[in-house]
Amino acid sequence: MDELASLRAYPTEAWIADLRLRYPVEPSIDEALTRKLHKRGQADYHSPSFDDIEQRLYRLIAAGTDDPIAIRNMRSLTGGASKEQFVFELDWSDNGVRRRGDRMVLRCEPAASIVETDRRREFELMRFAEPLMPVPRVHWIDDDGSVMGTPALVSAFVTGVQKPSRVASNVSGMGTHFAKPLRDRLVPQYARYMAALHKAPVGPDDLPSFARPAVGTAEAAEQIVNWWGRCWQEDLFEPSMIALLTEDWLRRNAPVLDHLSVVHGDFRTGNFLFDEASGEITAILDWELGYLGDRHADLAWVLTDLYQTYEDGKPFHCGLFESTDAFVDAYEAAGGLPIDRRKLAWHKLFCTWKQYILSLGCALRAGDGLTHQDVLLSWLSAGGYPIAESLRLQLEAAV
Repeated sequence: MDELASLRAYPTEAWIADLRLRYPVEPSIDEALTRKLHKRGQADYHSPSFDDIEQRLYRLIAAGTDDPIAIRNMRSLTGGASKEQFVFELDWSDNGVRRRGDRMVLRCEPAASIVETDRRREFELMRFAEPLMPVPRVHWIDDDGSVMGTPALVSAFVTGVQKPSRVASNVSGMGTHFAKPLRDRLVPQYARYMAALHKAPVGPDDLPSFARPAVGTAEAAEQIVNWWGRCWQEDLFEPSMIALLTEDWLRRNAPVLDHLSVVHGDFRTGNFLFDEASGEITAILDWELGYLGDRHADLAWVLTDLYQTYEDGKPFHCGLFESTDAFVDAYEAAGGLPIDRRKLAWHKLFCTWKQYILSLGCALRAGDGLTHQDVLLSWLSAGGYPIAESLRLQLEAAV
C-alpha cells in the first residue's frame, strides 16, 4: 500500500488538516467530513439491536417532552442508499393533544455512508421547506449522536410510493419511468415545488447552519467544487485523469451567482412520494445534500444521464421529462426563475462529476465494511464507468 492509499485508509491528523486547508468548505460540511475520517479504520459496522435503539430513542424523545411516551412496533425501513432508517409507532402529546400510534421515522448515520452529511442541516432544511411543499414534519434531532450513539433525527411517517406499482426500476430511483397519464399529473406539481423552493426568500434567521455565498460572485460554484473535490481526495481508490480534468474545467469556468436559492441537491425520481390513485405528491424526501447556492444545480441533477429512462426508444429525464426544453418550460411555467442554458450546462457537468465521485469514491469506500448497505454500494460503484463516458462527452462539447 503506497503512502496516500495508507493515509486514506488510516487518516492522520496532519493529512486531515492539509485536506481541510486545500478544500475549504462550509463549517458544518467540514465537521461531517472530518468526523467521517476520524471514524475510518475502525472495526466493521454492525447494526445495533432493536432493544438498544428503542432505549436510546426513548431517552431522546422523553428529553423533549414533559408527557409520557411509549414506543412500539419498531422495524427496519427499506429504501435509501445512505442512512439507516427505522419506522415505529409513538404514543405522545403533540402541542397538548394526546396522540396514540403515530408512525414515525428514525434516520441514523451508519459508521460510513455514500454521502457524509450533517443531520442539523437536514433538520433545518425540512423545517424551512415545510410551508412550501409536502415535507415530513421533523420532531427531534440528536445532531452529535450523544444520545443515539450516532447522529439521528426523527420525523413523521408519510404514506405514498416512490414508483408506479407495475414499473420495474433499479435502486435509488434509477430506471423509474412514468406513463403519460401519471406524468401529466406529477410534472406540474414537481415543477411547482422546485420553483417555490428556489424562489423562497431566506431570512437572516433562517438556516443558521448554512453558509451564504455572495450574489454577483462565483463563491457558490467554488463552494460546491471544494465540497466534492475534497470527497474525491478522501475516498478515491485509484487516481483518475477524467476526475482531475473535470475539476480543473469547473474551477476555470465557475459561473457567477445571480440569485441565492435553497438547493435540494437530490431533487429527482425516488426522492418524492406520491399517491398512485390520485397522482398527488405526498412528500419530498432526502434533504441531506441541500445547500444555499444556484438553482440550476437542481435542474441539472435531473438532466444527467444516470437518471435517463426510455419510452418507445425515446429518452426521458427521470422518467418525467422528454427533453431539456420540456423540463425548463415546465419549471418556468410553474413560476420558476429564468434558466440560463450556459449555467445549466456547467451544473450538468458538475452533477455528473459529483455522481462519478459518489460511485468510484464514496460508495466503494463506505462499502468496505463500514455500512449496512455494503452490497448495494458496491453495486452502485459500477455506474462510475458509464458516468466517466458522459463526463468525457460533456467536456468535449464544452471546449
